[in-house]
Amino acid sequence: MVKLLIVEDEKEIREGLAAWVWDSVGIEVTGTCAHGLEALQFISERPVDIVLTDIRMPFMDGIELMEVLYRQYPFIHVVILSGHSDFEYAQRAIQHGAVDYLLKPVQFNQLTHTFEQLILRLREKKQAEHRELVLRRKAAQLTMVLRENFLRRLMQRRVEPDELEQGASEGELLLHSGYFAAAAVRLDRLQGSGISLPEREEKLLAFSLDNIITELWDARELGYHLIEPGGGSFMLIAIHREAAEQFESILEQLVKYTGLFKSTFSLGVGPPVEDAQELHRSARSAQQALARNTDAGVICYSSTELQEGKDFQNSSITVRRPPDSDPARTEPYSGSGETKQDQLTLLQAKQFIQDNYSRSITLKEVADQVYLSQSHLSLLFKERGETYLKFLTSIRMKKATELLVTTHLKIYEIVELVGYSDPAYFAEICKKHTGKTPNELRGKAGSKLGRNSE
Repeated sequence: MVKLLIVEDEKEIREGLAAWVWDSVGIEVTGTCAHGLEALQFISERPVDIVLTDIRMPFMDGIELMEVLYRQYPFIHVVILSGHSDFEYAQRAIQHGAVDYLLKPVQFNQLTHTFEQLILRLREKKQAEHRELVLRRKAAQLTMVLRENFLRRLMQRRVEPDELEQGASEGELLLHSGYFAAAAVRLDRLQGSGISLPEREEKLLAFSLDNIITELWDARELGYHLIEPGGGSFMLIAIHREAAEQFESILEQLVKYTGLFKSTFSLGVGPPVEDAQELHRSARSAQQALARNTDAGVICYSSTELQEGKDFQNSSITVRRPPDSDPARTEPYSGSGETKQDQLTLLQAKQFIQDNYSRSITLKEVADQVYLSQSHLSLLFKERGETYLKFLTSIRMKKATELLVTTHLKIYEIVELVGYSDPAYFAEICKKHTGKTPNELRGKAGSKLGRNSE
């Protein structure tokens, strides 16, 4: 329920207001205070969504209270209740964000109407924000599908200028640098081994590679990647010269994952091209360089030239092995793949949690998603010194802290955005996890948010 704080210096009025049937309009009275200073202390310790305040009070009056709330807690809605109809009071109240100005003695039907309208506006805003969030997620998913489809075409053939422009726009791709190069990467244990992975393991492998390469490549704005069906290989696309210089570095970083995948990685590097339309040539050359060398854990450079009216022709191949990538030092692939499969499964489970923390999800739902029993999944978490609930809570608290510090969203809105339904329980978890209440986290950044919004 929406939490209301009543601030009124006259005890009889304060207690009368608190005794009103607030739950009939979806509101819970979280506390009462006799003046503004007491109210600020209360707000710093407990979540509050709406403040109903008198104007003339000792120590700090209602207008002064509003000024502080406007700067430090802009997400709190304020309703003024005053015995003064002076226009200047009303004007100052509105300037500092009051949503309504009620005159004493207030009629309860007027009070009901005011707060029913306020709650309605809050719900409509919340629903609109939720719809916008859903639409943004769907748009992001569609963008990724369009991006993958277009990159596959780009790696296979020359695209016309109009198709390039449309594909780059739909996939949100930056393809105007004047310098591009492709690299083909393979998992050596699958190369020529005759190993056929079960469909589930193929999906886990592709899923894990996608997450790792996104972190190592795309997130660093070096370019884009494309996982091939089956997950045994993928393409890297460099979108500027500095990115192409990182191909070696990527293979060195992938060495860290040889234990996870029970395999070394090899990489074939194609020549740079000036136009994204010609990326298929660089990609083809990279794949040829990689195919012509069967050593494991190496970088294969294909020296090629683009001559007018001619196709790429491989003139030489240079092979280099990155440091610490000796296959003899890498644990060989085990037919059972038990440890690797468990690691990949847990990684997929964690990604599912990260993608769905904003709604109510259960251990059973996550276990079903990765085709395990609840007890088996719990054991996988336990073996790594954590629990399902601990991991889920850490993800939710990280996002909640970010929203508290960087947005003007109300606390109850943040509560629901990170998958909780009870603000009081959320406040308790937040305090336990971060050492601060939601309002303390919000108050710490409140003045900054206020300045940014001015």
